[in-house]
Amino acid sequence: AETERPNGEASATGALPPYLTLELTRHCNFRCPFCYCVWHEFPELAKRDLPTRAWKRIIDRALAGGVKSLLFTGGEILLRRDAEELVRYTRERAPGCDLSLFTNGSRMTEERLKRFRKLRVRLSTSLPGLRTYGAMTGTRRSCLPVLELLARAKELRWPFDVSLTATRVNAPEFADLFAAAAVAGARTIQAGAMMLEGRGRSRTDLALTPQEWNALKEQIRALPRGKTRYQFCDEILCECRDQPLEYLAHYGRPDAVPCPAGKTFGVIGPNGKFRRCLHTVNDALW
Repeated sequence: AETERPNGEASATGALPPYLTLELTRHCNFRCPFCYCVWHEFPELAKRDLPTRAWKRIIDRALAGGVKSLLFTGGEILLRRDAEELVRYTRERAPGCDLSLFTNGSRMTEERLKRFRKLRVRLSTSLPGLRTYGAMTGTRRSCLPVLELLARAKELRWPFDVSLTATRVNAPEFADLFAAAAVAGARTIQAGAMMLEGRGRSRTDLALTPQEWNALKEQIRALPRGKTRYQFCDEILCECRDQPLEYLAHYGRPDAVPCPAGKTFGVIGPNGKFRRCLHTVNDALW
């Protein structure tokens, strides 16, 4: 039997991937120069945000299609007034589904944190800099509110997962950045080099080479061993799309491990249409 796609078309493979990312909005109050959201390259993918009722239909179809894990994100998801409503709607219909939410933290409050904890929603955020936080978010903001949020979440026994993105600007403080996230109370840390995708597609002035990224990883490995679990993401170029020869020559080929995009995970963008990968436009599998 065919499974209906969220945009109403039938799936060629007969099933949705078990892990699905929902990009509820293209809007964001940050302008991170390394942002990999693909609509920075292809605005037609996110011309407008869908209304609440449309996302509820998408969620219903995803759950009916066998999805086991949903990540709510954006843009900045908490700019949507109905973000909590949609998460609560999902939890009510799927008590056993793994739910998570990624936010830049700017709109997160203690009250919201407690409500998400009650709904058993795993929370994650990014920490793109310490002294470089403003430059790496395109704002005049400080990193201190994020560190305070991480500390309070740990006190409430609902700690955040934290993503760190290495660029040429924050590389000198990257080991300190890692240590700050761990000390503040991150549950896990995922550290990766900036990807040349989305807004970052043409920002080769910010991108690290694989050799430079490996050197940063060694700095992190040399830090005192703590209890915070962490993992590295080595992908600088997405293997799901064609890459310019000059990028391949300078930044190495994408990860040799076959990408499970479209098989174990997929994405539904702000326009409500399925993509097999965060960084692709055309979907060959669906």
